[in-house]
Amino acid sequence: MFNRRTVIKGALVAPALWLSVNSKHRAAAQGTDDYGVASGDPRSDGVVLWTRVPEAFQNGGPLTVHFEVSLTEDFASVVVQGSVTTDASRDFTVKMRTGGLEPFTRYYYRFTTDTGYTSVTGRTRTAPDPDSSVEQLTFAYVSCQDYTQGFYTVYAAICQDDDADYCIHLGDNIYETGAAGFQNGQVREDTIGGGEAKTLEEYRAKYKLYLSDPDFREVRRLFCWIHLWDDHEVFNNYAGRDLVSEEQKARQLAGYTAFLEYLPVEPVTPLTVVDDKAVVRLYRKLSFGALADLFVLDLRQFRDGVVCASDFLSPGCPELEDPSRTMLGYQQRSWLKKNLLGSQARWKVLLNEMMLVRFVAFDIGADGRPTGKAPRFFSRPRRVEGDVVSEANGLTLYINLDAWDGYPAERTELLSFIADKQIRNVVVWTGDIHNCYAGVLKPDFTDPASPPVAVEVVGGSVSSAGVFELLGSLFDPTALAAPLLQQSNPYIEYVDLKYHVYTKAVLTRESMQVSYRAVETITETVSASFTLQSFTIPDGESQLLPS
Repeated sequence: MFNRRTVIKGALVAPALWLSVNSKHRAAAQGTDDYGVASGDPRSDGVVLWTRVPEAFQNGGPLTVHFEVSLTEDFASVVVQGSVTTDASRDFTVKMRTGGLEPFTRYYYRFTTDTGYTSVTGRTRTAPDPDSSVEQLTFAYVSCQDYTQGFYTVYAAICQDDDADYCIHLGDNIYETGAAGFQNGQVREDTIGGGEAKTLEEYRAKYKLYLSDPDFREVRRLFCWIHLWDDHEVFNNYAGRDLVSEEQKARQLAGYTAFLEYLPVEPVTPLTVVDDKAVVRLYRKLSFGALADLFVLDLRQFRDGVVCASDFLSPGCPELEDPSRTMLGYQQRSWLKKNLLGSQARWKVLLNEMMLVRFVAFDIGADGRPTGKAPRFFSRPRRVEGDVVSEANGLTLYINLDAWDGYPAERTELLSFIADKQIRNVVVWTGDIHNCYAGVLKPDFTDPASPPVAVEVVGGSVSSAGVFELLGSLFDPTALAAPLLQQSNPYIEYVDLKYHVYTKAVLTRESMQVSYRAVETITETVSASFTLQSFTIPDGESQLLPS
């Protein structure tokens, strides 16, 4: 079975380093139900801290959990301490925001209970003060970590490199499925829910299964994280609240609940149920001094559904051009525009779940030849109340209409807004599609004269299958496929269809340096890593320069 999740990934050869994670912390929790610690959503005065009390220390009823935050790993300099309560209604997870911390400072933290539990020691970092001048920031971002399809050697690489100030997950933190057709070639087993999670207990079990991986626990222990969600935290390709069927509403609530329980995320508004629909606001802005504002988007909860014949490898249709179609929803779109316009930071970074750039398999004109001026859809002319609404001028085959290609009017509106308001240094960090793509964003992708107004860097997956695996891991398809994809999509300047990566971004006032850090293999528990490709995005210029 083919699925859009199996489409895309890449090539290149380089030397590297054998990775290993700190043996003491790798050993912690192996073979137990201790899932470690995590931190997230950094602000200048604090972070969100997370743990889960193991079964052996739960003691039945409500449980008081103590926490300490220290400037030193030996806890000789404790600066904040306190207690919180958890119970079975939260699956004995603990999540709370600390305050009273200094900006842009490394801290260590741990949890204890009177029942005898002492967590491993976590490491975290607060954000810079919003008005402060910061010389440099380093981020590592990832997406798509299907447990069944590979080991988390990408996370071991992040830990080994150990130079990120913060880490970002752009979605598909878990997969609700464990044995779907697109998960052929499995290296690990997931039988939860008989192959698919549907209940709260099953979604909770998913997070526990994924956290049984020592490299995943370690990367959460060492770095402060910013999390988005995509569809597989609930179910494949789900759209919005109003489009979820009656029988799926409980499932959606279960997926949302487990996501918020197991990840160090602080929603802007808490999860509630309104008219039988799960509602939570996750889109938010995180500021990192005068150097960067990060806009965390939610591309699932407010979107319209897929139109046209299907989402994957589909020709367009007239409904695609409906100007009212939305991925963001009115309120999120207004919030994003207002905050982009008001941002005084050097870099404005959109944390984006799905490809924003136009991405087609091919464009065929009415004369049967490839065309750079791509037709929007394939149909005979028809008129509605005297107005021509479509033209029979060829065929465009879209690769994924579940991404921004399914919402072209809103994409044009957003990119035109950035152009019209002359908002500089907008960069989009994207996940979802399991392979690496980097290029420029234009208000009109079909017009070669349309100027670029932003840059998008799409990172490959942690472990979810891409084109290389789809082809049976027999050969690297990049050299063959990349020129064809770039012919149809000339604004995409780099393609890799083989390697699993994390993307490293080093921000300064002068430039953003972006590198794909790849691992040689995900089918073994240990792998070499290397730099696959690096780019420079100069201050004030929407372009990618190979470096």
